[in-house]
Amino acid sequence: MCHELTAHTAAIKDFLASNPEEMILKSGAIFSKNQESIIVKYFARNFTVSLSNGEVTAENQQPVSPKDATLILQYLTQCNGLPPRGTWISFLELPQGIHHYVPFLKDACQPISNILSDDPNLFMQRAASLGGRPIKMGDAAALIPAFPKLPLAVAIWQGDDEFPAKANILFDSIAPHHLTTAALWVLGCEMARKMTDF
Repeated sequence: MCHELTAHTAAIKDFLASNPEEMILKSGAIFSKNQESIIVKYFARNFTVSLSNGEVTAENQQPVSPKDATLILQYLTQCNGLPPRGTWISFLELPQGIHHYVPFLKDACQPISNILSDDPNLFMQRAASLGGRPIKMGDAAALIPAFPKLPLAVAIWQGDDEFPAKANILFDSIAPHHLTTAALWVLGCEMARKMTDF
């Protein structure tokens, strides 16, 4: 929790030091009507970020976890404006991804495999709840817009006598230009949690 709060505090500081117009231009976010905050889509839901204090609120006023709030702030300040490339890379192919690859499989991919790989219909329902749409990969797969310019792909393979069930999360190759590898690790884990927490 201490690390979460430190990352969140740093993200707020960076956000408040950034130019709002530039963040909006690069990230695909928009100004609120009163221009006192920025609205950005995160997993198909609108989140509002106050320009006065960096506080992140959900559209339904539900509490926003420190991890989600930190990711939203980091995306707004770090996104470099380039659109998705439409090519997928694994976590292993991210800068320094090799150092966190095994924990990523355990904390992000494995929960999806454990809970959803045997039920492609439920898997697609859960993906759709995050704004996902079907793509061709594995036994079932979806493109999920984590942020306006940062999509993820998630796929499942049902197990059989020869191979165990598995899931994989892929990143658009533009992802390292929008978030650090550490932040992308958290993003993948948060997507997995949202897909399996029901």
